[in-house]
Amino acid sequence: MSRFRPMLSAPKLEGWFAKDQITLLAPDGQANVIASSEPLDLEIDTEMYAKVQGDLLTKEFPGFQQFSFEHTEIFGNRPGRVRRFEWLPPDGVAIMQIQLYYAESGRGYTATATTPSTEFGRYELELRDVLEGLAIEELAAAEAKTPSA
Repeated sequence: MSRFRPMLSAPKLEGWFAKDQITLLAPDGQANVIASSEPLDLEIDTEMYAKVQGDLLTKEFPGFQQFSFEHTEIFGNRPGRVRRFEWLPPDGVAIMQIQLYYAESGRGYTATATTPSTEFGRYELELRDVLEGLAIEELAAAEAKTPSA
């Protein structure tokens, strides 16, 4: 399996917030993994971040049904949480998702693997492989890759 490392950077204006995202798509479009990071208050830890995200899912996802919510190592052996759940969008096609949560130093990291519930058995191993392979690059390493102006 090869690694994908985004190559984009952008100026961040004073007072603006930065959120980054990677999307990986199965060849037939029936599965994807979206990983992102967003700014958080420094007081928010992984447990609080996962709880807040779960509350949003319960509130905003019709037919939300949680199957598991566990501690696990994610994003390069960091202590995180993983939730597996299903929900029913307006089109009536049930969706199965696995979602990872981690928070550190004012940044929240989430990764969501998604496929129609009917396809979950077909894609589960691949989705888990991608989720297990996600890593948070150390800031110093990321900055070293950035060319000077």
